[in-house]
Amino acid sequence: MKKFFIILFLVSSIAGYSQGDSTTLVNGKWKENTIANGVIYKFIHFENKELFESNQYISMIEIGKSSGATLELFPSPVLKETSKMAVENGAMAAINGSFFKFNYNYNTEDYNSVDYIRKNGKNLAPNTIVNKQRSMHQLGALAFYNKELYIIKADEIREWEKYIQAQDVLTTGPILRVNGVDEKLSKSSFYTTRHPRTAIAKKSDGTIMLVTIDGRNEKSNGVSIKELQSILRWMGASDIINLDGGGSTTMYIEGYTDNGVVNHPTDNKLFDNKGERKVANAILLFRQKK
Repeated sequence: MKKFFIILFLVSSIAGYSQGDSTTLVNGKWKENTIANGVIYKFIHFENKELFESNQYISMIEIGKSSGATLELFPSPVLKETSKMAVENGAMAAINGSFFKFNYNYNTEDYNSVDYIRKNGKNLAPNTIVNKQRSMHQLGALAFYNKELYIIKADEIREWEKYIQAQDVLTTGPILRVNGVDEKLSKSSFYTTRHPRTAIAKKSDGTIMLVTIDGRNEKSNGVSIKELQSILRWMGASDIINLDGGGSTTMYIEGYTDNGVVNHPTDNKLFDNKGERKVANAILLFRQKK
């Protein structure tokens, strides 16, 4: 009986800790701005270790289903900053995309990507398979079909992404939540260590959330994959997928800063908006076309 109460106490303590974090997040002093009809930019900075006993800077763009704004995949043939991809294509906002070959001298036919890319129905890059095993960032996909974004979990069919019925497809991952159910997570260091993270989530009402969480700084420690999963679940996500993070994590909004970068990329090791990394692809957000 004593053992039972000890276990019950531990479970209750863990549940209480999570509930406290969820309340802190949801009821926190988010700052919000409308950047277009039905599109809201919001951010919050926990500076006193209130969330997961750590400091966190979270940026989010919420895109309402009726906003008319559209998301597009943009693969760049050369590595380039997310903000520059957005500016050159007339996007009002953007986040960095999936994983890539980290070599600024690359200019290859596969768009420097290690993950599958399809654009306008044309295959641009294959998945890079190591030891006949898919990487954790090839276990899900973003599919763009008739101006709708879908978050898709991989199945057991070999090269399953090639059978997705969509004009544009990008494999990425890991996928964290599907139809309101959390996915089981690996215990590898990529999952358990705190890093800057970029993710896309979708609510059951069709609202899409573009998310960055800064890290590698005392002002924002970054999050584990489990913490990322929890944050977006608490924000109402029914589907969640991880994108490339670390030094790649970037959010751009037109006109919001001198270079449009509103989070704190880490490549210059400073907590400012100047440390942006060149990446292989980005997810661009466009205003409703009249």
